[in-house]
Amino acid sequence: MYSDTQLREIFHFCFLERLLRLTSPELYSLKGGVNLRFFFNSPRYSEDMDLDVTAGSVATLKKNGYKILEDAAFIRNLKTFGIAGIELNDPQKAKHTETTQRFRVGLINQAGLRLPTRIEFSRRAQTTGAVTETVDPEVARRYRKLSFRCRHYPAAIAVVQKIQALAGRSVVQARDVFDLYMLHMGGHLAPAAVAPASATTRHQALEAALSLTFADFQGQVVEFLDKEHRAQYNSAAAWQAMQETIVQVLDDA
Repeated sequence: MYSDTQLREIFHFCFLERLLRLTSPELYSLKGGVNLRFFFNSPRYSEDMDLDVTAGSVATLKKNGYKILEDAAFIRNLKTFGIAGIELNDPQKAKHTETTQRFRVGLINQAGLRLPTRIEFSRRAQTTGAVTETVDPEVARRYRKLSFRCRHYPAAIAVVQKIQALAGRSVVQARDVFDLYMLHMGGHLAPAAVAPASATTRHQALEAALSLTFADFQGQVVEFLDKEHRAQYNSAAAWQAMQETIVQVLDDA
């Protein structure tokens, strides 16, 4: 029996696998929390999946996205993991513009509860430097799946993206501090990795990190950790250590 957070990850894994088979895999670059899960051993599950798309029309991606989501074989495969069905948000109301394409769905678990998630593609200013590597086989093994190769952003770029996210969100998110801490624990938060973010962005990120509380962390991150890591990180002292580490890294840079 998989948890609700794992059901979302199964959906992301299966959708991405299908997308890269159906279309040209070099068009997409995985980023955000799913990138950290699939390639950097992050213990935080993601509610949503984000990718950059470099080419191809809005209409073609929209068609291919719904082709996957409405495919009977795809839905049958999800049922083997405990996803009883998929509820698609009204495609006519979905955002499909030249900058952003968003597929919102609800995954129905065995208890009949709806688990919201989305897959978002961005055509905003593109970051170069994506690499093609194999998704962590341990993630695939957990769901009795075979791993596959996927373009994604390496650690040096993921660090800058996370600093920019922490600095730039209209509502500051504790997950950005946690993700930066996980990159730090993986040895990826050296001064050289932080430096490409502008001094202004680093300062804004530092101020944003300081504005967060342990209650923010509990409400935004803890439920997306497995039991082992909840026990490890779900304390005010652990949160303070994470927060102080990231603030110090940003301040030193």
